Amino acid sequence: MNNVFLSVLLIISSALIGNFVIYGLARKKTPGVYYFCLLMTAMIFHSVGYAFELLSDTVNTMYFWIRVEYIGASFYPFLIMMFTREYAEEKSFANRFVVTLVFLVDVITLVLVYTNNYHFLYYSSMGVDYSPGFPVLASHRGVWYQIHMLVLSFSILYSLAILIIKLKSSSGSYRHKLVLVLIGVTAPVATMLIYLLGLGPVYLDLTPFSYFIMSISITIGLFRYDILVLNPITYEMIFQSINEAVLVIDSNELLIGFNNVSKDFFPSLVNLKIGQPFSLIEELKDHNLDRPDPVHDICGRKYSFKAIRMKSHRVHIYVASDITESENAKQQLEILATTDSLTGLYNRRFFMEQVKSFGLYGVFVIMDLDHFKRINDTFGHFEGDRVLRDFGKLIQETFPDHISCRYGGEEFAVFLSETGLGEAYKRVESLRDKNSNGMKPGRVTFSAGLAEFEDGSGTVSEALIRADQKLYEAKEKGRDTICF
Repeated sequence: MNNVFLSVLLIISSALIGNFVIYGLARKKTPGVYYFCLLMTAMIFHSVGYAFELLSDTVNTMYFWIRVEYIGASFYPFLIMMFTREYAEEKSFANRFVVTLVFLVDVITLVLVYTNNYHFLYYSSMGVDYSPGFPVLASHRGVWYQIHMLVLSFSILYSLAILIIKLKSSSGSYRHKLVLVLIGVTAPVATMLIYLLGLGPVYLDLTPFSYFIMSISITIGLFRYDILVLNPITYEMIFQSINEAVLVIDSNELLIGFNNVSKDFFPSLVNLKIGQPFSLIEELKDHNLDRPDPVHDICGRKYSFKAIRMKSHRVHIYVASDITESENAKQQLEILATTDSLTGLYNRRFFMEQVKSFGLYGVFVIMDLDHFKRINDTFGHFEGDRVLRDFGKLIQETFPDHISCRYGGEEFAVFLSETGLGEAYKRVESLRDKNSNGMKPGRVTFSAGLAEFEDGSGTVSEALIRADQKLYEAKEKGRDTICF
């Protein structure tokens, strides 16, 4: 193995990493990808610089290429930490103070490398060694070199710890993706340890060669598992800050992410992990979240779902809002707007609206409680209200398949759609029998008037006037009578 072969290998590795950077920059909005691309760019500087360093034969030429290498290598600690911080959404430990401190150490490292001949704080000495069979830089580590390696080790350990934690909370193909990321991160770590412990070839830095292994690992992950869309939604920054449930699935119906509110809405999520099938959410398995009607009744609560399709068609997002209270309030308002609060029958306005949609033929019945005023005068209004409620309930029981209302005061109306006059009379007569058989103290009889209605032969109002006239005719006949 000679220096030319090693240099060519490093150039090939740099080319592979360069392609990955270009691909990644097109998806830089994905969490962590921006800093990952910067880290890859830093590795390109390191690899290319070291390739030409291996081709050099003088200390000055080698030192020139070392300065090129450290344009990237100086910032490894900061870039590794920022990639992991953004990728895993972990900002409690890697806060602004910590990352700023690491960045300052990296800047100082770059300055000290460029000015090493004035202070020898990074390399205490530099020379040329020919023992590998070709000239290599023989350097001795200075004080700041040790500090920089310490900070780099700290960043790497932080990255490994966070990725392992994330690995434990994932499953399926998403677990495979994280394994590939860990392999990519671990390869340079292993070679760096070999170099620092002096277990490899003397003065030959193997770390840049590990970037080749890392680029292959990530390339496999990119084309087979699509690492760059591993976690495309920043649920730590966005999911946890809203009061709606957010569920994210990929094109294979696997869970990509969900926020804490989702677990409150759908408790079975507590036992699920990223990468498991969306169908395992027990509360949602019988619901089509893509149907036109967004409201779903789930476990006694009402949820409104909004489905969002990403342009790439890789990700589906479902946002669920708990609208139970608002739906109940809306339902209550609808009841108040259409129903008589005392009897539970429809009010007159809604009755008139509904009649128009009930059919083209039928019979109107208008009923009036006989001598109702006596009830109020003798027993009081509370007893009068009870009588009205009881009579309204009796109407509902007798005409469950027809629309009825409290027409006004002690008057009630029923429209028997698709019913002849004779049949209507029998139905009203059965109501009168029920009312008489269940007569209680204070209960009253009623009079009724019936009128046929047929669309095209008159209006609803005209039919109601005729029924009202028949009602007064029944009153004049002594009450407790039905006229038609």
